[in-house]
Amino acid sequence: MSRITILHAGFYDSIQDRGRGKYRHLGVPYSGAMDQKAADLGNSLLNNRLDAAVLELVLKGGVYLFSLPTCIAITGAKARVTVNDIAVEQNKLLEINSGDVLKIGAATTGNFIYVSIGGGFQTEEVLGSKSFYSGITLMGKLQKGHDIDYAPYTTNQLTKAHWKPVGQESALRCYAGPEFHLLDRKQQEKLLNTSFTISKNGNRMAFQLEEKISNSLDQLKSSPVLPGTVQLTANGQLIVLMRDAQTTGGYPRVLQLEEASISSCAQKRVGNQIDLVVL
Repeated sequence: MSRITILHAGFYDSIQDRGRGKYRHLGVPYSGAMDQKAADLGNSLLNNRLDAAVLELVLKGGVYLFSLPTCIAITGAKARVTVNDIAVEQNKLLEINSGDVLKIGAATTGNFIYVSIGGGFQTEEVLGSKSFYSGITLMGKLQKGHDIDYAPYTTNQLTKAHWKPVGQESALRCYAGPEFHLLDRKQQEKLLNTSFTISKNGNRMAFQLEEKISNSLDQLKSSPVLPGTVQLTANGQLIVLMRDAQTTGGYPRVLQLEEASISSCAQKRVGNQIDLVVL
């Protein structure tokens, strides 16, 4: 089996795919690539299935050694990428030879960088998904010295995708949540007419927003939530649930991001602003 050896790990490297949505009734988080659009782009360039597993890098990549020839694509947040110390482009199919060394630097825009590989990464599948999640998979993240298997793959077709740079659009499209109608008109207007700032309190479970809106709503009995659910806490803070979010919650669910906007939100950096637009 072909494999990548991690010579130097990035800030937080993990394997992700489209997640394990069939087990939410058992309390299992969805997981999967934070920027699903970017993961899909890489897999599409390689003619992979869209659910093929990819390598997700948070904020900064590492150094990776390939044992056998393959093809890869680097998508998502913009970063300096080299193969054998020669700069290469993102959003393009790249041929890799035996012994090649891939280096990925710090992201300059966005948060999440993706390495897709021909045939997908061949890690263990748990509950229908290869996505890492501590407590479900044996590993929560990859470290120096770890090997990742991949299937043999070659192609002579090199293409470049036309893709809007990540993190550029501030408008996130959403739907009114189950408790949106319980907000009074003034609260609804503030929710939809405020530019909210991404706070430093964020991870794969949720992003918190800095600006607050008044809230006198009662907490709910534990109710279903999804990636993209926007919750309004008792102190007026908004929380945008992300891919590793819990499956139930007690805060009012005022909005629900559409799927593409979850990916856009994932690439927003601390201090970036977003506007919530109801469809």
